[in-house]
Amino acid sequence: MLNFLRKLRRNEMKGTKYLKYAIGEIFLVVIGILIALAINNWNQSRLAKIEEEKLLQSIKVDFKQSKADLQRLDVLRDEGLFAYNQLITLGNSGDFSNSILIDTLLAKTIFTPTYNGNTSSLSILVNSGKINLLRNDSLTAMLLAWPTQLENLIERELDIKYITNEEWVPFTQNYTSVNDWLKYYDFPGVPAKERNTRVKKDYQGLFNDRRLENLITRLELLYIACKSRSHGLIQSADQIIETIEKDLQNR
Repeated sequence: MLNFLRKLRRNEMKGTKYLKYAIGEIFLVVIGILIALAINNWNQSRLAKIEEEKLLQSIKVDFKQSKADLQRLDVLRDEGLFAYNQLITLGNSGDFSNSILIDTLLAKTIFTPTYNGNTSSLSILVNSGKINLLRNDSLTAMLLAWPTQLENLIERELDIKYITNEEWVPFTQNYTSVNDWLKYYDFPGVPAKERNTRVKKDYQGLFNDRRLENLITRLELLYIACKSRSHGLIQSADQIIETIEKDLQNR
């Protein structure tokens, strides 16, 4: 009986030892897995930060270019507004003798400024879902708002282009020579027209036609609306660039 109890006790001790050993093995496996996951997460986080930084650099370049494009277009819009204002002034003066001046002013009104800026990095960011890599919620909100702001500008630009091509040019060319517009105004990339025109011009009829003032007023309002929207986009671009630069400096 005593031997039986001793054997039973030895078996219990062996079972306890094996259980402790098994628990120890499981513990080591779990610790190994947790360490591996931590290393993997750290590496993924590091790679995500590197990719985020590259995206931020690309976005900054795009928006600096967009700002420059918008500012350049605003200069052209100012030229257009100046030309319209001068045409109204000439009409009010009743002096239509300076045909070269009139043709030059008309020439400045036929090419409408249109924004064709490149924000490819933003498009890739949104379409690929990589915008989720950006940790700055404020920057993300500004980037997502940009396409809507841009669409508002482009809508007004298309209105100007339509009125210019479908109403303004057909109206003014009834009284003037488009050939002479190009003869007296130096368009980038457009060779000057040296030939003489055979079109009979009627500047007095042009300025006495009430459609002139009405069309100019409509176009002026649209140009002013474009400048307002362009100004808003330039401010947004500045904010985006500034935010990106601060983020990159804090890394």
